[in-house]
Amino acid sequence: KHIVAAVIQRPDLVFAYPDEKFYRSLRQGNALKREDLDLLNREGIALEDVEKAVRAVCQLIACPFSPHKSANVRQAEVVDILKRCASAWSPCASSALRGVISSQPLSFASPRG
Repeated sequence: KHIVAAVIQRPDLVFAYPDEKFYRSLRQGNALKREDLDLLNREGIALEDVEKAVRAVCQLIACPFSPHKSANVRQAEVVDILKRCASAWSPCASSALRGVISSQPLSFASPRG
């Protein structure tokens, strides 16, 4: 099972990526509740490992999609997401997908009915 995460970008929905101040606070245990720290301790999970995991997740979700922007922008963002999907599946799928992407425009028309 392959998962490719994307950040949905809309004017009313803002995601702020953690900055170094957040990571420092996390490493020091200040960004978590006492119960959370106790749970991590019981499970043998170091705060440095939590920081690494959060950084890794943030790297994965750095692929944007903006449904409110123009069709050209949406198409470019979808192509980037699809490239990430293809590379997660296999190099063969990646090259096959490149051919499909370059030869067929994507449609973002709203269904009517």
